[in-house]
Amino acid sequence: MKPSVESAIRSISAAARDLFGLELSDSALAAMGRFGAELLRWNEKVNLTSISDPEEVAELHVLDSLAVAPFVPGGSAVLDIGTGGGFPGVPLAIARPDLDLVLVDRTEKKVLFLKTTLARLRIENARPRHVRVEGDPSKEGLATVDVAVSRAFAAPEPWLERARAYVRPGGRILAMLGSEQPDADELEALRRPGDAAIALHRYQLPSGARRAIVVVERGPKAS
Repeated sequence: MKPSVESAIRSISAAARDLFGLELSDSALAAMGRFGAELLRWNEKVNLTSISDPEEVAELHVLDSLAVAPFVPGGSAVLDIGTGGGFPGVPLAIARPDLDLVLVDRTEKKVLFLKTTLARLRIENARPRHVRVEGDPSKEGLATVDVAVSRAFAAPEPWLERARAYVRPGGRILAMLGSEQPDADELEALRRPGDAAIALHRYQLPSGARRAIVVVERGPKAS
């Protein structure tokens, strides 16, 4: 018998600690479990995710989302572009209440799900927005942020090109990747003027799925 999504999400606690150095409280795990349950309930009517197995939701959505937490400085304003069903933004908001997140998606039904569910769960540090991101934050009504992140929103090169417009000097851009990852030369080719550093951080989920995060450090504002 398959476990409920709530119990499956409670079981990721040790992996979050071992892989990402995150100590998740009982209340945080409970909130993530309630969010996962709402995701699957809504998914029966609204196409939020192709993953419906509770254990896969726990690992491939919730646990994987938490991989970005070590790369987000305390107190950061964060923009999650192409958040879809709320990943990585919602698990990150629950695990890191010190952060202020804006979750952006161009699909209205997904944003409605997020607004309804976050209000019901009283998650106040994540605000969903129905916006089509095209590289002009002022026109789109978006503020620039300390960290911009995306999970499978686009291939690394076009995502990084677009994301630079949303990140303040000295901020970071995070690109969450699947099993297809750039080699050293391909990674360096992604660097642009104004980038202080670029790095690739690889990790492996308990199921063996390989993942990585490209971290771009933006340089300080020119004097």
